Amino acid sequence: MTEPESTPPAPTDPDDALARPREVLFEQAQTSLREVMGTLDVSEEDRRLFADQIDAVQAMMEKLERGDVHIATFGMVSQGKSALLNALLGQEVFETGATHGTTRARQSATWSLEREHVGDVEIQSVVEGAAGGPVVELIDTPGLNEVGGQDRGRLATEVARRADLLLFVVSGDMLRPEVEALAELREIGKPIILVFNKTDLYPEADRQKIYDAIRNERVRELIKPEDVVLAAAKPKPVTVITRNADGSSTQSVERPEPDVTQVKLKILDVLQREGRALAALNTMLFVDDLHEQVIKRRVELRDKAADDLIWRFTITKACAVACNPIAVADVAGGVGTDIAMVFSLSKLYGIAMTRVGVGKLIVEVGKMAGLFTATEVGTHFLIGMAKSLFAATSLFSGGASVAAYASVAPIQAFAAGYSSRVIGEATRVYLRNGASWGPAGPKRVISQILESLDRDSIMARIREELRGRLHRP
Repeated sequence: MTEPESTPPAPTDPDDALARPREVLFEQAQTSLREVMGTLDVSEEDRRLFADQIDAVQAMMEKLERGDVHIATFGMVSQGKSALLNALLGQEVFETGATHGTTRARQSATWSLEREHVGDVEIQSVVEGAAGGPVVELIDTPGLNEVGGQDRGRLATEVARRADLLLFVVSGDMLRPEVEALAELREIGKPIILVFNKTDLYPEADRQKIYDAIRNERVRELIKPEDVVLAAAKPKPVTVITRNADGSSTQSVERPEPDVTQVKLKILDVLQREGRALAALNTMLFVDDLHEQVIKRRVELRDKAADDLIWRFTITKACAVACNPIAVADVAGGVGTDIAMVFSLSKLYGIAMTRVGVGKLIVEVGKMAGLFTATEVGTHFLIGMAKSLFAATSLFSGGASVAAYASVAPIQAFAAGYSSRVIGEATRVYLRNGASWGPAGPKRVISQILESLDRDSIMARIREELRGRLHRP
C-alpha cells in the first residue's frame, strides 16, 4: 500500500497539559481522585446514592496506579472497527462479519506491548507502569448508527469517558453523521486518532484524494492532519494465478496480510511520548466530569426535597386557613406556617437565618408579589369574616350556612396557599443563590416565579385536599 504524502508533526503547544512533567500530572491525578472520594464517601447515604460513581473512581485509581491504558474504537456500522483491533492483536479476538451490527455490546482484549514489532523495529515497554507491566486494553463498541442506537450511544459515551485514547474508524469519504459523531467525541476531551480503513478497496489515486479530503476539509477543525492514518485491516481476497512448469496455470484465492502499520506506529508514538501522563490527564478529565455529575445529582435531590417541602407547607396553610372559623386566628396561623416553611428551607440549603431575617424576607417577597396590597388584604379579611359568620350561624340555619361556609372556605384556602407557594419558590431561589437574589434582582426573580406558576394546578390540588378534610368524619 502506497502511503500518501505525510504532513510534518505540529509543534508541541507549551500550554498543553501534556507538556507538564509526567510525575506532576500523576500526582495531580491522584490528588483529584482522593478529593472526589472525599466528596463522595462522606456518609452511608452518599455511598448508597453514588455507589456506581464510587466504584468508578476506585477503578480509575487502580488503573492509574498500574499505569494501564485503555484504547477504544468508535465509528459507524461496518467500518471495520473489530477487524482493526484483531489486526493490532495479530489474532481473531473480536467478532467480525457482514451482518449489520455484528458488535452488539462493549468488548475488550489485552494488547501485549512488552515486545512489539513494527516492521524491522522492536519496541519494548513503551508504557510506563507498575511492577508486572501495564495493561493496554483494546475496547470495541457497537456502531454509532445501529438500531436501538440510544442505548449504544450512552454506552459509547461512557466508554469514551473512561478511555485514554480513541480510534475513530471510517472506510471512505466522511458523511455528515460521521463528522457530527466525531465532533461529539471531541467534546469529551480525549486524544483521537482517525483511521481511514479499507484502503485496499480504492485505486491509489482515489485513496489519496479521499485521504486529502478527510484531512484538509472534513475534520480540519477537529483532528490534526498527522493524526489521520491509513489501514487495510482485513483486505479483500485476491485471485492469484500460478504458472506451472508444464505451461499450465493454477488459480487460488488468498487474503493479503493486514496492513495496520500506520495505526500501530501512531499508537505506539503516542504511548511512547505521553504514556503515563496520558492516563493521568484523562483520569483528571474523568474525575472532573464525575464531580460535575455528583454536584448536579445533589442539586436535583435538594430541589426535589425543597419542592416537596413547599407543597407540604402550601397545603398545610391552605387547609388550616380554610378550616379555622376565626378570621384573625387563621391569618396568624398562616403567617406562622410561612415562617416555619422558610426556616425549613434554610436548613435544607444549609444557610442559617434569624427570625428577623425570615420575617424581612417574607415581607419583601409579599410586597413585590402583590400579596400585601390593600385590595388583597381587604378581600382576605372580608372572606374571613364571612366564613366566621357562616360558621357562627350554622347552628341556627341548618345546612344552609354550612353549605355557604364550604363554598367560601376554598376561596380563602387558595389565596392562602398561593401566597405560600410564591413565598416558598422565592425563598428557594434566594437560598440557592447563597442568600442572594443574584444578578437579576428580586423584582425580576419574583416576576418570573409569578409567570411560571400554574394557578389552576395549584387551585385544583388545594381543592382536592380541602374536599377530603372538610368531608372527613
